Amino acid sequence: MSSCSRALPPMLAALGVASLVSLPGQARAEDDAFAMSVGVSLSVSFGQKLVAFGLGADLRATFLMEGSFAGAFDSGHMGFGPFAQATWLNFSAGRFAIGTHGGGDLSRDACVDGEIGWMYRTPYRDLLPGQHGLHLGVMAGLLDPAVVVFSAGAAIPLSGESLAPEGMLGVGIHAAPIFGERFHGTDGRPLRTADGVVLPPVLGLGPAASRPARLDRATRAALAGAWLDSARAECGSIPAFLALARDLAAVGAPASLVARALGALGDEVRHTARCSEIASELAGWRLRPALLPPPAARDADRQAALVRMALEAWHDGCLGEGAAAARARRSLAGARDEGVRVALGEIARDEALHAELGCRVLAYCLAEGGREVREAVGDAMTGPAPAPPADDAEVEGERKEVQAFGRLRRAEADAAWDETWAAARRDGERMLVAA
Repeated sequence: MSSCSRALPPMLAALGVASLVSLPGQARAEDDAFAMSVGVSLSVSFGQKLVAFGLGADLRATFLMEGSFAGAFDSGHMGFGPFAQATWLNFSAGRFAIGTHGGGDLSRDACVDGEIGWMYRTPYRDLLPGQHGLHLGVMAGLLDPAVVVFSAGAAIPLSGESLAPEGMLGVGIHAAPIFGERFHGTDGRPLRTADGVVLPPVLGLGPAASRPARLDRATRAALAGAWLDSARAECGSIPAFLALARDLAAVGAPASLVARALGALGDEVRHTARCSEIASELAGWRLRPALLPPPAARDADRQAALVRMALEAWHDGCLGEGAAAARARRSLAGARDEGVRVALGEIARDEALHAELGCRVLAYCLAEGGREVREAVGDAMTGPAPAPPADDAEVEGERKEVQAFGRLRRAEADAAWDETWAAARRDGERMLVAA
């Protein structure tokens, strides 16, 4: 037995005790059928005797729908709902509009929204009387890294002496996406509970020998935080695989699948230890995530369990663990630190096996669950492509130093996700046909 294997039982026991005195941190990722978005904007208006600059506020409520419309909104949410705007013009008059808006996400990073409604502008000094009329507008939004919107519109007066239309151009920023947060995929197998996805808390266990790499303080801290996030995710997978083994046994799955789920649990223990060691050496402090218990079984019957397990096998196994393997392979190519290379090599190999296990679990659920499982999985596979993991933040720092410690730039991580999604969808569709 290796020294690493001999150390696992004491480590698990310590983490188990720590989990009894620690509260879990939760990161919830659930789609809602309703979204609210508030924004501010700067605009210029022209067309009636003057050019006016405006400072505006915008409020939109959106009832969301999944799916596509004429092939336009097939990569995210679409929806419709009421909107309200208020604009202060040249600090001398106000323009107000209410009405309805509708549109959707064009891609992962862009959306478009049209609007129609009623407009009223208060009198502007002695130049223009108050007017009401028809409001028309269109808005294009960029969703990454912030929700930046560009707008164009027209106000068509229906009262007063001058019925000349007024044009508007603007730029602004919204506090949240107009059509709601995209469904984000997972990187690896998360710990899912009735309250959402849960991440383990972190325990500080005393000073540790600092890694002698020549890193500035900010880069070292960012890398330590990134590897600690990886350790938390890997630690969350331990009870997740324990729950998977339990649920597979409960529905009568082959013993080989149960055994592989338990074997994957052991892999995640090693991954947690590797990532924690790297984070601790970078931080100069011994850091360990606390082990959490598996979620309670909550399925109403075997059929409900098969549906849930099939969807989790798709999202967390085929996609999540497949993406974790793809990211680790890409990270390994640029890594130079020896400890990092060892960790990434193990993670890339093991997560690929976990993804393959997820596909086997999915195939079993498809074969056993009949039409209900096939329809649920088919909807998941043919729906909008999930966005890359939301918590997959890019580590700030000099590119070579970040790569040397195994962290990808955001564009590279997104490419790994897209690669995994395309391959998993092809394989998943073949499984559906076979079922």
